[in-house]
Amino acid sequence: MKIFCAPDGLSAETINNNQNELLLATIDYARQMSPFYKEILQNAGTLQSAAHAREYLDKLPFTTKQDISNNNWNFLAVKKQDIAEFVSTSGTTGEPVFLALTENDLERLTCSEERNFNTINAGKEDLFHIVVTCDNLFTAGIAYYRGLIRRGASVARIGPKSIIRHFQLIKELRPTGIVAVPSFMHYLIRHANEIGINIPDLGIEKIVLIGDSIRNTDFSTNTLGSFIENSFRRKVFSTYGISEGQISFGECEFHHGLHGHTDFVYVEIVSDEGIPLQDGEIGEMVITTLQHEGMPLIRYKTGDITFKLSGQCLCGKNSVRIGPVLGRKHHRLKVKGVTLYPKTIENAIFHLKDVINYQLEAYTGDTKTDHIILRIGSHRNDDKFRSSLIDILRAKTRVVPEIEIASPNEIEKKLFEGGSRKAITFKDRRIKLHE
Repeated sequence: MKIFCAPDGLSAETINNNQNELLLATIDYARQMSPFYKEILQNAGTLQSAAHAREYLDKLPFTTKQDISNNNWNFLAVKKQDIAEFVSTSGTTGEPVFLALTENDLERLTCSEERNFNTINAGKEDLFHIVVTCDNLFTAGIAYYRGLIRRGASVARIGPKSIIRHFQLIKELRPTGIVAVPSFMHYLIRHANEIGINIPDLGIEKIVLIGDSIRNTDFSTNTLGSFIENSFRRKVFSTYGISEGQISFGECEFHHGLHGHTDFVYVEIVSDEGIPLQDGEIGEMVITTLQHEGMPLIRYKTGDITFKLSGQCLCGKNSVRIGPVLGRKHHRLKVKGVTLYPKTIENAIFHLKDVINYQLEAYTGDTKTDHIILRIGSHRNDDKFRSSLIDILRAKTRVVPEIEIASPNEIEKKLFEGGSRKAITFKDRRIKLHE
Protein backbone atom coordinates (compact mmCIF):
# COMPACT_ATOMS: atom_id res chain seq x y z
CA MET A 1 0.00 0.00 0.00
CA LYS A 2 1.66 3.22 -1.14
CA ILE A 3 0.60 6.24 0.92
CA PHE A 4 -1.32 8.89 -1.00
CA CYS A 5 -0.61 12.25 0.66
CA ALA A 6 -2.98 14.77 -0.90
CA PRO A 7 -1.79 18.35 -1.51
CA ASP A 8 -3.43 21.24 0.34
CA GLY A 9 -5.90 23.45 -1.48
CA LEU A 10 -8.10 20.74 -3.01
CA SER A 11 -11.71 21.65 -3.77
CA ALA A 12 -14.50 20.29 -1.57
CA GLU A 13 -15.71 18.15 -4.47
CA THR A 14 -12.26 16.61 -5.02
CA ILE A 15 -11.87 15.90 -1.29
CA ASN A 16 -15.31 14.28 -1.24
CA ASN A 17 -14.50 12.06 -4.24
CA ASN A 18 -11.09 11.11 -2.83
CA GLN A 19 -12.63 10.16 0.50
CA ASN A 20 -15.25 7.97 -1.16
CA GLU A 21 -12.52 6.09 -3.03
CA LEU A 22 -10.42 5.74 0.12
CA LEU A 23 -13.43 4.55 2.14
CA LEU A 24 -14.10 1.89 -0.49
CA ALA A 25 -10.45 0.81 -0.35
CA THR A 26 -10.47 0.75 3.47
CA ILE A 27 -13.59 -1.38 3.67
CA ASP A 28 -12.30 -3.83 1.05
CA TYR A 29 -8.93 -4.05 2.79
CA ALA A 30 -10.48 -4.62 6.24
CA ARG A 31 -12.82 -7.28 4.81
CA GLN A 32 -9.86 -9.20 3.40
CA MET A 33 -7.13 -8.63 5.99
CA SER A 34 -8.60 -7.86 9.44
CA PRO A 35 -10.01 -10.90 11.31
CA PHE A 36 -12.18 -8.61 13.43
CA TYR A 37 -13.76 -6.76 10.50
CA LYS A 38 -13.90 -9.80 8.23
CA GLU A 39 -16.66 -11.23 10.38
CA ILE A 40 -18.56 -7.95 10.68
CA LEU A 41 -18.35 -7.07 6.98
CA GLN A 42 -19.35 -10.57 5.84
CA ASN A 43 -22.83 -9.84 7.17
CA ALA A 44 -23.02 -6.31 5.79
CA GLY A 45 -23.25 -7.10 2.10
CA THR A 46 -20.90 -5.84 -0.59
CA LEU A 47 -20.08 -2.21 -1.19
CA GLN A 48 -20.60 -1.90 -4.93
CA SER A 49 -19.01 1.47 -5.67
CA ALA A 50 -17.23 4.43 -4.07
CA ALA A 51 -20.28 6.61 -4.66
CA HIS A 52 -22.20 4.57 -2.05
CA ALA A 53 -19.36 4.37 0.51
CA ARG A 54 -20.83 6.77 3.07
CA GLU A 55 -24.30 5.30 2.83
CA TYR A 56 -22.79 1.84 3.37
CA LEU A 57 -20.67 3.07 6.27
CA ASP A 58 -23.72 4.50 8.08
CA LYS A 59 -25.16 0.98 8.37
CA LEU A 60 -22.07 -0.55 9.98
CA PRO A 61 -21.77 -0.97 13.77
CA PHE A 62 -19.45 1.17 15.84
CA THR A 63 -16.08 -0.09 17.07
CA THR A 64 -15.22 0.69 20.70
CA LYS A 65 -12.10 0.79 22.83
CA GLN A 66 -13.51 -2.29 24.60
CA ASP A 67 -13.63 -4.14 21.28
CA ILE A 68 -9.93 -3.48 20.76
CA SER A 69 -9.13 -4.42 24.35
CA ASN A 70 -11.08 -7.70 24.11
CA ASN A 71 -9.87 -8.62 20.61
CA ASN A 72 -6.56 -6.77 20.39
CA TRP A 73 -4.75 -9.03 17.93
CA ASN A 74 -7.84 -9.74 15.82
CA PHE A 75 -7.46 -6.16 14.57
CA LEU A 76 -4.05 -6.95 13.14
CA ALA A 77 -4.29 -6.84 9.33
CA VAL A 78 -0.68 -7.70 8.45
CA LYS A 79 1.74 -10.50 9.20
CA LYS A 80 3.78 -9.98 12.35
CA GLN A 81 6.99 -9.83 10.34
CA ASP A 82 5.59 -6.78 8.52
CA ILE A 83 5.21 -4.77 11.72
CA ALA A 84 7.74 -1.95 11.99
CA GLU A 85 6.79 -0.64 15.43
CA PHE A 86 4.53 -1.37 18.37
CA VAL A 87 2.91 1.45 20.33
CA SER A 88 0.14 1.54 22.89
CA THR A 89 -2.51 3.83 24.29
CA SER A 90 -1.79 5.53 27.60
CA GLY A 91 -4.36 3.54 29.59
CA THR A 92 -5.76 6.68 31.25
CA THR A 93 -9.32 5.60 30.31
CA GLY A 94 -8.93 1.85 30.84
CA GLU A 95 -6.40 -0.88 30.11
CA PRO A 96 -3.84 0.12 27.45
CA VAL A 97 -4.11 -1.63 24.10
CA PHE A 98 -1.29 -2.43 21.69
CA LEU A 99 -1.20 -0.98 18.20
CA ALA A 100 0.93 -2.22 15.32
CA LEU A 101 2.39 0.07 12.67
CA THR A 102 3.96 -0.90 9.37
CA GLU A 103 6.53 1.18 7.52
CA ASN A 104 3.67 2.68 5.50
CA ASP A 105 1.81 3.56 8.72
CA LEU A 106 4.89 5.37 9.99
CA GLU A 107 5.04 7.28 6.69
CA ARG A 108 1.35 8.15 7.08
CA LEU A 109 2.00 9.37 10.63
CA THR A 110 4.97 11.43 9.46
CA CYS A 111 3.00 13.02 6.62
CA SER A 112 0.20 13.95 9.03
CA GLU A 113 2.52 15.76 11.43
CA GLU A 114 4.60 17.30 8.64
CA ARG A 115 1.45 19.04 7.44
CA ASN A 116 0.66 20.36 10.91
CA PHE A 117 4.16 21.81 11.29
CA ASN A 118 4.05 23.19 7.76
CA THR A 119 0.98 25.19 8.82
CA ILE A 120 3.00 27.00 11.48
CA ASN A 121 5.99 27.45 9.13
CA ALA A 122 8.36 25.24 11.09
CA GLY A 123 11.50 24.61 9.07
CA LYS A 124 15.28 24.50 8.83
CA GLU A 125 15.77 27.63 10.90
CA ASP A 126 14.00 26.05 13.89
CA LEU A 127 15.04 23.95 16.86
CA PHE A 128 12.12 22.37 18.71
CA HIS A 129 12.24 21.39 22.37
CA ILE A 130 10.01 18.30 22.60
CA VAL A 131 8.65 17.78 26.11
CA VAL A 132 6.47 14.81 25.08
CA THR A 133 8.02 11.42 25.82
CA CYS A 134 9.43 9.44 22.89
CA ASP A 135 9.72 6.18 24.85
CA ASN A 136 7.44 3.70 26.65
CA LEU A 137 5.45 2.78 23.49
CA PHE A 138 4.10 6.33 23.28
CA THR A 139 3.01 7.55 19.84
CA ALA A 140 2.90 11.33 20.17
CA GLY A 141 6.59 12.00 20.82
CA ILE A 142 7.63 9.87 17.84
CA ALA A 143 5.01 11.52 15.61
CA TYR A 144 6.17 15.06 16.42
CA TYR A 145 9.81 14.02 16.07
CA ARG A 146 9.29 12.50 12.62
CA GLY A 147 7.13 15.38 11.39
CA LEU A 148 9.68 17.99 12.45
CA ILE A 149 12.60 16.09 10.95
CA ARG A 150 10.67 15.81 7.68
CA ARG A 151 10.18 19.59 7.76
CA GLY A 152 13.94 20.03 8.11
CA ALA A 153 13.78 21.36 11.68
CA SER A 154 16.25 20.39 14.41
CA VAL A 155 14.89 18.51 17.41
CA ALA A 156 15.83 18.14 21.08
CA ARG A 157 13.98 15.10 22.47
CA ILE A 158 13.79 15.96 26.15
CA GLY A 159 10.63 14.32 27.38
CA PRO A 160 9.21 14.82 30.89
CA LYS A 161 12.22 15.86 33.01
CA SER A 162 12.57 18.12 36.03
CA ILE A 163 11.74 21.76 35.41
CA ILE A 164 15.34 22.70 36.33
CA ARG A 165 16.68 20.41 33.56
CA HIS A 166 14.28 21.99 31.05
CA PHE A 167 15.51 25.48 31.91
CA GLN A 168 19.13 24.37 31.62
CA LEU A 169 18.56 22.97 28.13
CA ILE A 170 16.47 25.91 26.95
CA LYS A 171 19.23 28.26 28.12
CA GLU A 172 21.99 26.22 26.43
CA LEU A 173 20.26 25.18 23.18
CA ARG A 174 18.03 28.26 22.66
CA PRO A 175 15.12 26.47 20.95
CA THR A 176 12.79 28.53 18.77
CA GLY A 177 9.88 26.11 19.22
CA ILE A 178 8.39 23.84 21.86
CA VAL A 179 5.91 20.95 21.88
CA ALA A 180 4.28 20.34 25.26
CA VAL A 181 1.04 19.87 27.17
CA PRO A 182 -0.54 23.12 28.42
CA SER A 183 -0.14 22.15 32.07
CA PHE A 184 3.64 21.87 31.57
CA MET A 185 3.73 25.35 30.01
CA HIS A 186 1.75 26.68 32.97
CA TYR A 187 4.29 25.15 35.35
CA LEU A 188 7.22 26.45 33.26
CA ILE A 189 5.87 30.00 33.37
CA ARG A 190 5.16 29.91 37.10
CA HIS A 191 8.67 28.63 37.82
CA ALA A 192 10.23 31.23 35.52
CA ASN A 193 8.37 33.99 37.36
CA GLU A 194 9.55 32.63 40.71
CA ILE A 195 13.23 32.71 39.71
CA GLY A 196 13.01 36.04 37.89
CA ILE A 197 13.22 34.91 34.25
CA ASN A 198 11.44 37.07 31.68
CA ILE A 199 9.50 34.56 29.55
CA PRO A 200 9.85 36.34 26.14
CA ASP A 201 13.65 36.38 26.69
CA LEU A 202 13.68 32.58 26.35
CA GLY A 203 13.35 33.08 22.59
CA ILE A 204 10.59 30.49 22.05
CA GLU A 205 8.43 31.71 19.18
CA LYS A 206 6.47 28.63 18.02
CA ILE A 207 4.40 26.93 20.71
CA VAL A 208 2.55 23.71 19.87
CA LEU A 209 0.26 22.40 22.60
CA ILE A 210 -1.15 18.90 22.84
CA GLY A 211 -3.62 17.24 25.17
CA ASP A 212 -5.76 19.73 27.08
CA SER A 213 -7.79 22.14 24.99
CA ILE A 214 -6.87 25.83 24.97
CA ARG A 215 -9.96 27.02 23.08
CA ASN A 216 -13.59 27.62 24.01
CA THR A 217 -16.42 26.39 21.79
CA ASP A 218 -16.49 29.77 20.01
CA PHE A 219 -12.73 29.34 19.30
CA SER A 220 -11.76 32.14 21.66
CA THR A 221 -8.73 31.32 23.82
CA ASN A 222 -9.62 29.91 27.24
CA THR A 223 -8.01 30.93 30.53
CA LEU A 224 -5.10 28.50 30.31
CA GLY A 225 -4.38 29.34 26.67
CA SER A 226 -4.54 33.08 27.35
CA PHE A 227 -2.14 32.71 30.26
CA ILE A 228 0.42 31.00 28.02
CA GLU A 229 -0.06 33.43 25.11
CA ASN A 230 0.18 36.50 27.32
CA SER A 231 3.29 35.18 29.05
CA PHE A 232 5.16 34.41 25.81
CA ARG A 233 3.51 37.23 23.83
CA ARG A 234 2.92 34.69 21.06
CA LYS A 235 -0.11 32.94 19.61
CA VAL A 236 -0.06 29.23 20.41
CA PHE A 237 -1.18 26.35 18.20
CA SER A 238 -3.33 23.53 19.47
CA THR A 239 -3.13 19.95 18.18
CA TYR A 240 -5.11 16.83 18.92
CA GLY A 241 -4.18 13.23 18.24
CA ILE A 242 -5.74 9.77 18.49
CA SER A 243 -3.33 6.94 19.28
CA GLU A 244 -5.67 4.23 18.04
CA GLY A 245 -6.04 5.92 14.66
CA GLN A 246 -2.44 7.14 14.40
CA ILE A 247 -3.81 10.45 13.21
CA SER A 248 -3.67 14.10 14.28
CA PHE A 249 -5.52 17.38 13.78
CA GLY A 250 -3.89 20.81 13.92
CA GLU A 251 -4.77 24.50 13.95
CA CYS A 252 -3.92 26.90 11.15
CA GLU A 253 -3.03 30.55 11.64
CA PHE A 254 -6.73 31.50 11.97
CA HIS A 255 -7.30 29.23 15.02
CA HIS A 256 -10.83 28.40 13.92
CA GLY A 257 -10.87 24.64 14.46
CA LEU A 258 -8.38 21.81 14.10
CA HIS A 259 -7.84 20.63 10.54
CA GLY A 260 -8.10 16.93 9.81
CA HIS A 261 -6.27 15.22 6.98
CA THR A 262 -9.07 13.88 4.83
CA ASP A 263 -6.91 11.36 3.00
CA PHE A 264 -6.10 9.73 6.36
CA VAL A 265 -9.36 9.96 8.34
CA TYR A 266 -13.12 10.19 7.87
CA VAL A 267 -14.87 11.98 10.74
CA GLU A 268 -18.39 11.63 12.12
CA ILE A 269 -19.99 13.22 15.18
CA VAL A 270 -22.74 11.16 16.82
CA SER A 271 -25.20 11.59 19.69
CA ASP A 272 -25.29 9.40 22.80
CA GLU A 273 -27.74 7.23 20.85
CA GLY A 274 -25.32 6.89 17.93
CA ILE A 275 -27.26 9.18 15.58
CA PRO A 276 -25.04 11.22 13.18
CA LEU A 277 -25.09 14.93 13.98
CA GLN A 278 -24.80 17.98 11.73
CA ASP A 279 -21.98 20.52 11.59
CA GLY A 280 -21.72 22.46 14.84
CA GLU A 281 -23.71 19.96 16.91
CA ILE A 282 -21.80 18.62 19.91
CA GLY A 283 -21.37 14.87 20.28
CA GLU A 284 -18.86 12.03 20.31
CA MET A 285 -16.25 11.92 17.57
CA VAL A 286 -16.17 8.73 15.49
CA ILE A 287 -13.33 8.05 13.05
CA THR A 288 -12.70 5.67 10.17
CA THR A 289 -9.00 5.48 9.39
CA LEU A 290 -7.93 5.68 5.75
CA GLN A 291 -4.73 4.19 4.32
CA HIS A 292 -4.12 2.53 7.69
CA GLU A 293 -2.33 -0.77 7.11
CA GLY A 294 -1.47 -2.37 10.45
CA MET A 295 -4.74 -2.05 12.38
CA PRO A 296 -7.42 -0.20 10.38
CA LEU A 297 -10.45 1.08 12.26
CA ILE A 298 -14.01 1.48 10.99
CA ARG A 299 -16.40 3.78 12.85
CA TYR A 300 -14.25 3.89 15.97
CA LYS A 301 -15.85 5.77 18.88
CA THR A 302 -13.04 7.91 20.29
CA GLY A 303 -14.88 8.88 23.48
CA ASP A 304 -14.00 12.55 22.85
CA ILE A 305 -16.75 15.17 22.82
CA THR A 306 -16.51 17.87 20.16
CA PHE A 307 -18.16 19.06 16.94
CA LYS A 308 -17.14 19.31 13.30
CA LEU A 309 -17.15 21.96 10.59
CA SER A 310 -17.07 21.09 6.90
CA GLY A 311 -17.11 24.53 5.28
CA GLN A 312 -14.07 26.29 3.89
CA CYS A 313 -11.72 27.71 6.54
CA LEU A 314 -10.46 31.29 6.39
CA CYS A 315 -7.08 29.84 5.38
CA GLY A 316 -8.69 28.49 2.19
CA LYS A 317 -8.58 24.78 3.07
CA ASN A 318 -11.70 22.66 2.56
CA SER A 319 -10.58 19.86 4.88
CA VAL A 320 -12.88 18.88 7.73
CA ARG A 321 -12.23 20.65 11.02
CA ILE A 322 -13.15 19.72 14.56
CA GLY A 323 -13.77 22.06 17.44
CA PRO A 324 -11.94 21.96 20.77
CA VAL A 325 -12.36 18.71 22.67
CA LEU A 326 -14.70 19.49 25.57
CA GLY A 327 -13.90 16.31 27.47
CA ARG A 328 -14.12 12.55 27.50
CA LYS A 329 -17.63 11.11 27.25
CA HIS A 330 -16.98 8.83 30.20
CA HIS A 331 -15.69 11.76 32.25
CA ARG A 332 -18.97 13.65 32.06
CA LEU A 333 -20.04 14.61 35.57
CA LYS A 334 -23.41 15.41 37.09
CA VAL A 335 -23.08 17.18 40.41
CA LYS A 336 -26.20 18.43 42.18
CA GLY A 337 -28.06 18.70 38.88
CA VAL A 338 -25.21 20.43 37.02
CA THR A 339 -23.69 18.56 34.05
CA LEU A 340 -20.08 19.42 33.26
CA TYR A 341 -16.69 18.04 32.24
CA PRO A 342 -13.47 18.18 34.30
CA LYS A 343 -12.05 20.73 31.84
CA THR A 344 -14.70 23.24 32.97
CA ILE A 345 -13.27 23.13 36.49
CA GLU A 346 -9.69 23.14 35.21
CA ASN A 347 -10.30 26.29 33.15
CA ALA A 348 -11.87 28.02 36.15
CA ILE A 349 -9.00 27.48 38.57
CA PHE A 350 -6.40 28.85 36.15
CA HIS A 351 -7.85 32.28 36.84
CA LEU A 352 -5.91 32.19 40.12
CA LYS A 353 -2.18 32.88 39.88
CA ASP A 354 -1.34 30.91 43.04
CA VAL A 355 -2.58 27.61 41.59
CA ILE A 356 0.57 25.74 40.54
CA ASN A 357 -0.92 22.32 39.70
CA TYR A 358 -4.02 20.31 40.45
CA GLN A 359 -5.78 16.96 40.33
CA LEU A 360 -9.50 16.21 40.20
CA GLU A 361 -10.95 13.02 41.60
CA ALA A 362 -14.54 11.88 41.05
CA TYR A 363 -16.27 9.27 43.21
CA THR A 364 -19.78 8.05 43.85
CA GLY A 365 -21.27 9.21 47.12
CA ASP A 366 -23.68 7.46 49.46
CA THR A 367 -26.60 8.88 47.49
CA LYS A 368 -25.21 7.31 44.27
CA THR A 369 -24.46 10.74 42.82
CA ASP A 370 -21.18 12.17 41.54
CA HIS A 371 -18.86 13.88 44.01
CA ILE A 372 -15.61 15.71 43.24
CA ILE A 373 -12.44 16.29 45.19
CA LEU A 374 -10.27 19.13 43.86
CA ARG A 375 -6.66 18.87 44.99
CA ILE A 376 -4.74 22.11 44.53
CA GLY A 377 -0.97 22.46 44.56
CA SER A 378 -0.09 25.89 45.92
CA HIS A 379 2.33 27.67 48.24
CA ARG A 380 -0.71 29.30 49.84
CA ASN A 381 -3.24 27.67 52.14
CA ASP A 382 -4.91 30.60 53.85
CA ASP A 383 -8.59 31.46 54.23
CA LYS A 384 -8.43 34.23 51.62
CA PHE A 385 -6.98 31.89 48.98
CA ARG A 386 -9.55 29.19 49.77
CA SER A 387 -12.34 31.77 49.61
CA SER A 388 -11.10 32.96 46.19
CA LEU A 389 -11.12 29.36 44.95
CA ILE A 390 -14.71 28.86 46.07
CA ASP A 391 -15.86 32.15 44.54
CA ILE A 392 -14.28 31.46 41.13
CA LEU A 393 -15.62 27.90 41.02
CA ARG A 394 -19.13 29.00 41.92
CA ALA A 395 -19.05 31.75 39.28
CA LYS A 396 -17.50 29.71 36.44
CA THR A 397 -18.90 26.21 37.04
CA ARG A 398 -21.85 26.54 39.45
CA VAL A 399 -20.24 23.69 41.39
CA VAL A 400 -18.05 23.80 44.51
CA PRO A 401 -16.21 20.51 45.01
CA GLU A 402 -14.42 19.34 48.13
CA ILE A 403 -11.12 21.23 48.18
CA GLU A 404 -7.80 19.92 49.44
CA ILE A 405 -4.71 22.17 49.31
CA ALA A 406 -1.21 20.71 49.41
CA SER A 407 2.29 21.62 48.26
CA PRO A 408 2.95 21.52 44.49
CA ASN A 409 5.44 18.68 45.05
CA GLU A 410 2.82 16.53 46.77
CA ILE A 411 0.37 17.08 43.91
CA GLU A 412 3.13 16.35 41.38
CA LYS A 413 3.63 12.92 42.98
CA LYS A 414 -0.09 12.18 42.72
CA LEU A 415 -0.15 13.24 39.07
CA PHE A 416 2.43 10.60 38.13
CA GLU A 417 1.43 7.98 40.69
CA GLY A 418 2.06 4.39 39.64
CA GLY A 419 4.64 5.39 37.02
CA SER A 420 2.11 6.98 34.66
CA ARG A 421 3.76 8.50 31.58
CA LYS A 422 1.08 11.21 31.48
CA ALA A 423 -0.01 13.52 34.27
CA ILE A 424 -3.30 12.14 35.59
CA THR A 425 -5.21 15.36 36.17
CA PHE A 426 -8.56 13.54 36.40
CA LYS A 427 -8.90 10.40 38.50
CA ASP A 428 -12.24 8.65 38.04
CA ARG A 429 -13.11 6.31 40.91
CA ARG A 430 -16.77 6.10 39.81
CA ILE A 431 -15.96 3.37 37.28
CA LYS A 432 -14.64 0.92 39.86
CA LEU A 433 -17.51 1.62 42.19
CA HIS A 434 -20.11 1.10 39.43
CA GLU A 435 -18.67 -2.14 38.09
